[in-house]
Amino acid sequence: RERIPGMRGHVVLVGLGAVGMQVLEGLLAKGQEVVVIERMEGNPYLSEARALEVPLVIGDATLARTLDSVNLSSAAAVAILTSDDLTNIETGLAVRDRLGERWTGVPVVLRVFDRQLGHRLEQSFGFRHVWSTSAIAAPWFVGAALGLEVLFTFYVGNHPFLLARLRVSAGGGLDGLAMLDLPGRIRVAAIRRASSSVELEHPPRRDTRLAPDDDAYLVGPYAELLEVLRHD
Repeated sequence: RERIPGMRGHVVLVGLGAVGMQVLEGLLAKGQEVVVIERMEGNPYLSEARALEVPLVIGDATLARTLDSVNLSSAAAVAILTSDDLTNIETGLAVRDRLGERWTGVPVVLRVFDRQLGHRLEQSFGFRHVWSTSAIAAPWFVGAALGLEVLFTFYVGNHPFLLARLRVSAGGGLDGLAMLDLPGRIRVAAIRRASSSVELEHPPRRDTRLAPDDDAYLVGPYAELLEVLRHD
């Protein structure tokens, strides 16, 4: 706790569950200083966080004194990641109030289960970074189950997008297809030709055509990518 008051430009992470622990490790791997607030003293992840020498505060993140104890006024970002939507919303509102004028400049990431609830929070309370881990994961699992090698998932507004790799089937719907003929909003970011396992062709020209056994790196809305997969 002695390190916490002097920290500046750090991330305040609220909630040390399975998701919170992954985010913590990711932030540390990026060289970011992190302070953790966890309500439950018996949380099994606390020992892992202590092993990483991360400053910890056991307390209620909805209380002003708890937020002050982690030097919120000098934090660069806040991640609220408990497994309870109502707790996350209440904590997010407390953080917003405590940040005051800094609210618009400090990213506050809020985890919720229901993406529609997240959308309403963005509209009603001005949160800019509300994410549903289940909604992010669903396109990944569905795409992978249907044969796409999903590399990345992200959202544009409320619409899930994927970056995925698809091997072109001989005689399939993508065999010989030119980039300008791709359906909808699908784009090919790069192509690894079957004849070259090392070099990537990027960005492909509009008249570039796919060939059997090429690896096409596709970017687009989740539903449209699944249509391309069925087309192939």
